[in-house]
Amino acid sequence: MKKLLGLLIALWMGLLGAEGLDQKLVGADDLSVGDRFVLEIRAETDLKSVVVPDTLTVFHIRGWEVIEDRLGANWLKVVIVPLFPGSHSFPSLEVKPADPAAGPLFIDRFRLNIIPVRAEADTLLVDIKPLEKYPFQLPWWVYLLLVALAAAGMLFVILYKPRVAKSAETDGEKPPVPIVPDPAWKMALSSLDALIAEELMYHGEHKLHHYRLSEIMRQFLERKYRFSALEMSTSEIDWVTRRIRVDSALEVVAFLQHCDRVKFAKYTPSWEETQAAEDWLRGWLRSFEVEEARLKIASVGGGDA
Repeated sequence: MKKLLGLLIALWMGLLGAEGLDQKLVGADDLSVGDRFVLEIRAETDLKSVVVPDTLTVFHIRGWEVIEDRLGANWLKVVIVPLFPGSHSFPSLEVKPADPAAGPLFIDRFRLNIIPVRAEADTLLVDIKPLEKYPFQLPWWVYLLLVALAAAGMLFVILYKPRVAKSAETDGEKPPVPIVPDPAWKMALSSLDALIAEELMYHGEHKLHHYRLSEIMRQFLERKYRFSALEMSTSEIDWVTRRIRVDSALEVVAFLQHCDRVKFAKYTPSWEETQAAEDWLRGWLRSFEVEEARLKIASVGGGDA
């Protein structure tokens, strides 16, 4: 009995020692929200991939790649971004070796302290000192008078400008008509119609279909609200949209999270879910068309602004 127990303990210790993982953090000093750092994973055998769990919310893995090492075994380079401030523990990830017979390996947990982007009390922008009057600053009514004189001068030039004969404008070629780009919502709708026409869902390409849906949303946010949505994660977009007051920000983030489940979590949506997501995106984009028409009517005095 003692020999059998000793044999089992020796076998268990041998399996633990077989992992032989060596992990190293690069650029992980003084991290704040949104900064990137690298986790290097090495072993005595060639490594193939890293398994990212669905429960990873405090950190976001931007990607990983296999580095070919001519002097030793191939190792993994994992790029990680912290999403929330505070002291957080990074979980033990499963690492798959290139040889399936070797079995899965696991890295050790580690803890990082993420510095907030700004102080918690910094909630409002305030003047740091009272307003001061500049030297030689004129009274306010003088500026109004100067503006009125400038407008009167421009009106005089327009009314009394000598008319050029029409014959001088003929013979020559007409200048090209400038091309006015379509508004962001119209471009996004065209992309959505083109995607649906490809019928990717009918061919079982649900992951590619939702990747393209997410890309259409991110391109629209980038064109409409002027921030680099294509380069951001969904958590980073959520942080930005709440601060610049994007219309229906909660629904936008929920739409992107639905697409992320299909892209990264191997979730297979039903036809009803996919169609509901497409219908919501179409209706949300159409709301900008209605708002644009309302502003045009108001600008010509056809309705209330």
